[in-house]
Amino acid sequence: MISIEPVVADSRLPYSIRAEDISIIEKEYEALTAYWLAQKLNAQEFSFFHFNIDLNQGPCLPKRLSGCGAGQEYLAVSPYGILYPCHQFMGEAEFEIGNVFDGIIRRDISRTFRSNHVLYKETCKSCWARFYCGGGCHANAWRQNGVISSPYEIGCLLEKKRIECSIYLKTKLYETQ
Repeated sequence: MISIEPVVADSRLPYSIRAEDISIIEKEYEALTAYWLAQKLNAQEFSFFHFNIDLNQGPCLPKRLSGCGAGQEYLAVSPYGILYPCHQFMGEAEFEIGNVFDGIIRRDISRTFRSNHVLYKETCKSCWARFYCGGGCHANAWRQNGVISSPYEIGCLLEKKRIECSIYLKTKLYETQ
């Protein structure tokens, strides 16, 4: 199984993804979709993480509301024993949640992550994909917008495209059965 994540970088950097790149990336997802389908129809094993969605039951409720468990279900540990909500917040003092010696000290950080889900994020409330994406990556939102409560717009566009491709693939496979 492979997973490919888009680069999330300061928009001033030459390798950052910009709005004008979206149509090119969408075409590449479409090409990957065609390849994935051809492999499956020819009984070849090929798996792309972002095309694995369950249209019948969907993800579990916590995943539907908040795409990841950062600061709630899991933590990242630095080499110095400092705990962070996830590896992408490593080294960011404002996200130090505790340490391996004293445990969780900043429970407010966990509460902040827990309360930033699709029912509270304004841009997610009316999005058709919200219960499959869970509101996007908190770290990407923070890096791009300075807050975890406002999803990274380019990430949203790419996630919606991956979900569209996945729905198409599930439909095509269903038709061949």
